[in-house]
Amino acid sequence: MHVFGPADRHPLASVRSYTPHLLTLDDYRPVMTTLGIDRAVLVQPSVYGMDNSALLYALRQMPERLRGVVVVPPDISEPDLFALHAAGVRGIRVNRRNPGGLSLEDVEGLARRIAPHGWHIQLQVELGRAPDLAGLAARCAVPLVIDHFGFLDPRADPGDAAFSGLLRLLEGGTVWLKLSAPYRLGAGVHPYPDLQRVVATLFAHRPDRLLWATDWPHTELWNNMPDDLELIEALSFREMPAHLRTQVLVDNPAHLYGFAPAP
Repeated sequence: MHVFGPADRHPLASVRSYTPHLLTLDDYRPVMTTLGIDRAVLVQPSVYGMDNSALLYALRQMPERLRGVVVVPPDISEPDLFALHAAGVRGIRVNRRNPGGLSLEDVEGLARRIAPHGWHIQLQVELGRAPDLAGLAARCAVPLVIDHFGFLDPRADPGDAAFSGLLRLLEGGTVWLKLSAPYRLGAGVHPYPDLQRVVATLFAHRPDRLLWATDWPHTELWNNMPDDLELIEALSFREMPAHLRTQVLVDNPAHLYGFAPAP
């Protein structure tokens, strides 16, 4: 999820690919209640560039229940890394789809810097257009998290190059996949029928490498805003065995982001 504003305290970057609705953590709290979310991860949006102040402000409001993924310069100082960790940050975002952030060329160097902190690197990349992610994962000293199903074509067969490559990445044990934002995949609208087979294949393959995310507040969507409950239903969590549901929704994120174990 992302938070924005207020504009007078956290101005948007002058170079950006969209102008978001300025929705804050206070706007997200009712969503958490409706969806039954106890903990959340804030991801730095591209419209703030490397100014993480809005995210850090939100982390201070709910330090036990929130973690953060930020965008930082490759030459960030060690004291700044320690300060971010103390604030609840657990990862760095690399976004190839929007301007104002890091590039894939920065990943390996940053991975070495953040490995002692137990962080990860989150990649927003299209699997079909990305370079050798398997090689990158093998060279990285930290886990990689792939955003939004890797923008996989939901009509893809598991034997297709992008889909089979994704399954191999998960098999390697150092890559995680976010099950989020099916509306960004060309998956149509709820109930996203093409997505059901993809989700079933992923759960059958490596449920221990899967994460779920809301993608709230669904940036760059201006019409036909998705219903958050319907997005959960599209992933068929209700039909899954309880232990798998708990693994993906509770245990996996607790492990990756360093949340305390659920009571």
